[in-house]
Amino acid sequence: MSFILEVRDVEKIFTIRKGFKTFRVMALRGATLTLSEAEILSVVGESGSGKTTLLRVIGRLYSENKGEIILFGSTVPKKLNKKQEIDFRRRVQIVFQDPFSSMNPVKRVKYILERPLRIYGMREKDEIKQKLEEVLQDVELSPAEIFLDKFPHELSGGQRQRVAFARSIITAPRIILADEPTSMLDVSIKSSILNLMLKLRQEHKIAFIHVTHDLASARYISDRIIVMYAGMIMEEGKAQEIVKMPLHPYTQLLLKAFPDPRGGKEKLSNLGEPPSLISPPEGCPFQPRCKYRTIECENLPPLYDVGGKKVRCVLYKI
Repeated sequence: MSFILEVRDVEKIFTIRKGFKTFRVMALRGATLTLSEAEILSVVGESGSGKTTLLRVIGRLYSENKGEIILFGSTVPKKLNKKQEIDFRRRVQIVFQDPFSSMNPVKRVKYILERPLRIYGMREKDEIKQKLEEVLQDVELSPAEIFLDKFPHELSGGQRQRVAFARSIITAPRIILADEPTSMLDVSIKSSILNLMLKLRQEHKIAFIHVTHDLASARYISDRIIVMYAGMIMEEGKAQEIVKMPLHPYTQLLLKAFPDPRGGKEKLSNLGEPPSLISPPEGCPFQPRCKYRTIECENLPPLYDVGGKKVRCVLYKI
């Protein structure tokens, strides 16, 4: 099976200073994933799990320390020259968590959407106007004339995020990296943005990597789900199977932390804090919070294949 994107054994280390001391933060440790044409892959985990760092490494906002990223069969350089970056941004776009901070507040929507077209060489005014109308219609902001002359602060949060998606699809990308695109929105708006992602996937054959802390939204739109913890992938599989029958103890706890009208919600904070990525524990990073831990957990388990799913846990050791 051919993939449009492969991430192979990627590590990302940040160096921070506290006073006179320097520390290394192990943000990603051996992350590996694949993405197929028009697939939606969700990356789920608590804050600090490494999911946004993974997205930004793939989007070349950060460069990896180890590993490689392969896009359409070719390795992506750690540092892109101008020509390489223009080509990369045409095919891979990013939608950020906060649509307001990702837009120039003193520029109108028309300028925000025109700019990528001009960067890629479109100059004819009629052609640009037609393209702007098309993408605004694609993200369900019509008639276009109402929105093109507005500033970002004149739009609602949901409308701003739709403009962000319009900007991302205007170059006809093959992949969109969506960093928690609904977390800043009201609950009533979230489902409409998720449905918009499904619509763009269907109509434009765009693949998505969708970062979220919400397993409910991941289940709703995803083909596959990856669960991350402390910079590592702990479980991977088809979305419905991950939610219906989670294997890893951490995934099970994420599901128990879902809001449930019948009660019984379990707080992850009751089990202690996630480990420090400056000095992560030896072996399985989840062992300090795991009720199933054994002496074997002091050695890091590989990802075991269990009925088509992958899980990093000694409970499933063959």
